[in-house]
Amino acid sequence: MDDIQKYRDLFFEETDEYLQSLNDNLLQLEKDTDSPGIIDEIFRSAHTLKGMAATMGYTTMAELTHSMENVLELFRSGKVKVTSNTVTVIFKCLDKLSEIVEDLRSEHYPDYDIKSLLYELDALADPKMAAKDEVDSKPALGKSDEISDMDADIIRSALEKGYNAFSIAVKVVENCMLKGARAYLVVNKLEAQGDILQTNPGVEDLEEGNFDRVFKMIFLTKETKENVREMIENVSEVEEVSIDEITEEALPDHYIMTEDAEVAEDGNNANKNSKEILDQKKNQNLRSEEKATTIPTATQSIRVDLSRLDNFMNLVSELVIYRTRLEELSSKQKSTEIDEPLEQVARITSDLQDLVLKIRMQPVNVVFNRFPRMIRDLSQELNKEIDLIIKGEETELDRTVVSELGEPLVHLMRNAADHGIESIAERVAKGKEPKGTIRLEAYQEGNKVVIKVSDDGKGLNPETIRESAVKKGIPAEDLDKNELIQLIFNQGFSTNQEVTNISGRGVGMDVVRQKISSLGGSIEVMSEVDKGTQFVIKLPLTLSIIQALMVHVGTETFALPLGIIEKVVNAKPGDIKESHNEEVYVYREKVIPVVRVNEKLGIESREENQHIILVMIGGKHYGLLVDDLIGQQEIVIKKLSGSLGNMKEYLGATILGNGDITLILDVGNLCSGKGENFE
Repeated sequence: MDDIQKYRDLFFEETDEYLQSLNDNLLQLEKDTDSPGIIDEIFRSAHTLKGMAATMGYTTMAELTHSMENVLELFRSGKVKVTSNTVTVIFKCLDKLSEIVEDLRSEHYPDYDIKSLLYELDALADPKMAAKDEVDSKPALGKSDEISDMDADIIRSALEKGYNAFSIAVKVVENCMLKGARAYLVVNKLEAQGDILQTNPGVEDLEEGNFDRVFKMIFLTKETKENVREMIENVSEVEEVSIDEITEEALPDHYIMTEDAEVAEDGNNANKNSKEILDQKKNQNLRSEEKATTIPTATQSIRVDLSRLDNFMNLVSELVIYRTRLEELSSKQKSTEIDEPLEQVARITSDLQDLVLKIRMQPVNVVFNRFPRMIRDLSQELNKEIDLIIKGEETELDRTVVSELGEPLVHLMRNAADHGIESIAERVAKGKEPKGTIRLEAYQEGNKVVIKVSDDGKGLNPETIRESAVKKGIPAEDLDKNELIQLIFNQGFSTNQEVTNISGRGVGMDVVRQKISSLGGSIEVMSEVDKGTQFVIKLPLTLSIIQALMVHVGTETFALPLGIIEKVVNAKPGDIKESHNEEVYVYREKVIPVVRVNEKLGIESREENQHIILVMIGGKHYGLLVDDLIGQQEIVIKKLSGSLGNMKEYLGATILGNGDITLILDVGNLCSGKGENFE
């Protein structure tokens, strides 16, 4: 099993991709049931998933995907009609497969009961017709595989470009228990060095080990015959290998796969071209006559362990720190000789910094791609018609931000479907289209990414919010419409009268704001009654290297993320007033709660030359009172560990150019609980 273990991580990565592809394509198929291309793609994904599971020895997955494949084949042949109900059954199977994969990933191996799913799949198909299809799909017996005209042209083109073409026969040992696994390992090794054009037996039988002891391939590569033989013989339980070179002279009359005299014919000639394999291996190989003119070379991308990427980021961060240190020392020493090489070091460091940040970037579709399926299921559960429109899914964010973005977006999307979009009857009564619309949009704006979640539903009623606030003891009589709407971010605040399994438990929006704030971002909400609601989230591109405002609080130095700062004003005597037992600052006729940072951190203030830093958190303004300003600086965020890591007042720490360690303030937590009496 050692050889199989090597491919465990690869199995999980590819399985995740195939499951996501199946989800996406099933959603598309439900909308366009007459598209044979989508059905073919779904069938190929399920078929590949089945083969991978069988190869790894995951029998429950293989059994379930095999039954799915039978139904999908009936979809493809038109013998079973694609409906919302049939698609729902397939979705149930995908959910179970995802559950199994997560258990396998965590090395948890429970016994699964999939009888009900298998029964539902069987109920979709006519058993007699399914049995007949199974018989018809059995490969015909034959002695050799003839290369098609298309494949012959591909081989000719490959030979012209300096490739070698080999007819290969592989015999496994007599008592081999995992013939499919051995075939899979051979195929994987060869595909890393070239292209497999044809297999005998066919794809399905090869993956499932449905052959006696011998399987054959036609292989295009620039490797020598000896190297190819060595690669195959290094796979466990391979008894014998026969390799014949295919020459140009053999092709005009259709080259026949030769059979080595010492390697017995297995009798399972499927006469299937392995373009099915090529389709299922991410288009690595030649699939058509057009591809004959462009033989693919080695892959241009690699998978990198995330810990290595983090180490790379940490090393670049250290370079940024010491570059700043060198620049400070050079300025103090006033040495002109070091200026030119230091400028080069600064340029290279900046280029490295840009490069590592780009490498860390990840498209938001990693999060967005879960929502089409989620909205589809919610619309059925709520008996509503909902159309989801997604734009800008290619927009990129730091992978750290992307990984934390899922939870708040899921809550916003579920709220939009449950509270936002009305029932069909309500929408018709209001003169709206029966089908509601939820929009999810992302785009880059300067050094930030903006994500908008909007719906065309009932909207937020300010008066309903006011009534709910008064009942909870929150002074709301003097609040305007926008101020009332912002109250939904208060802890435990909800206007929903009915608790459902989707939302309405009085929790959630405060958690959304806290999560967005912890990512250095902000969230605002705009709403019109009977027109809809829009949430606007703004996030920094990266959380690793940021621009910060350095400040003094007492004798200590702290850093504030620049992205949330709107303005800095001098605090003159009398500027800070008392209101509702809290200190406030009036700015442009707006009452802003003031947070004395020294009191929050337990530091004695100098109370001279103080400044108020106006920040925007969750659609609210706050004023942070600090003793002095130092200036703007690019800083590297370092995570805090131990007891410091549990202190909510700090996002992390950074090392300044002089070597001092400075803490970075978590503004969202510092402002938490402030201003709830009047905003």
